[in-house]
Amino acid sequence: MNIETIKHRCNGTVDIDFYRQEAFLLRREATNKFFRRIRRASRPLIGVATIIANYAFLTPREPSPPSTNSIFMSAEVPLVPTEPKK
Repeated sequence: MNIETIKHRCNGTVDIDFYRQEAFLLRREATNKFFRRIRRASRPLIGVATIIANYAFLTPREPSPPSTNSIFMSAEVPLVPTEPKK
């Protein structure tokens, strides 16, 4: 059985500030531990995402065929003028 002494102030009341500070430190320690675990677990995922993104952006692609909406589509203008029709 654990016997803890209760912190009292000079006037005999319970020192709530001491317990509030202690609870704050315990919560902060638990939160830091949680985020450290998440960060450690997410490192491989970040590496995989980086590899996939590099593959998607840096692999050469075949140019798409020109379509009617393309501004680079050939207008089929003859280079040599033909004789006008009579």
